[in-house]
Amino acid sequence: MRTLYTTSTRTAIVDLLKRDPRYLTATAIYRILRDDNPRLALSTVYRTLELLAELGNVSFRTESNGETSYVFCTDEHHHHAICSVCGHVDEVDCAAIDQFKSALMAQQSFELDDHSIEFYGRCARCR
Repeated sequence: MRTLYTTSTRTAIVDLLKRDPRYLTATAIYRILRDDNPRLALSTVYRTLELLAELGNVSFRTESNGETSYVFCTDEHHHHAICSVCGHVDEVDCAAIDQFKSALMAQQSFELDDHSIEFYGRCARCR
């Protein structure tokens, strides 16, 4: 079991993810934060992101170049609406998933164990 403790680096990473609601790679986070924290190591960013993922505080996805990117999330189950222009991410409630699960079972006899849905479009700022 990992001992959880707060460090200034972890706090800086979480604060960045909270104020910049886009998927960010560990490298991008490192580049943004290293000016204010020259002793920051990229490995520390990766370890912090892994911990946040284990705790359910971030969602992650694999980008087309194979790199993993992360976005801060609430504890509630949700999906993401992602702006294809600026990358802004909004959480989307998934109340309709129960209807979808029922339709899958009724029409295909398919029992849904898990799901992941992302919506792409343009946010209010980019329209």
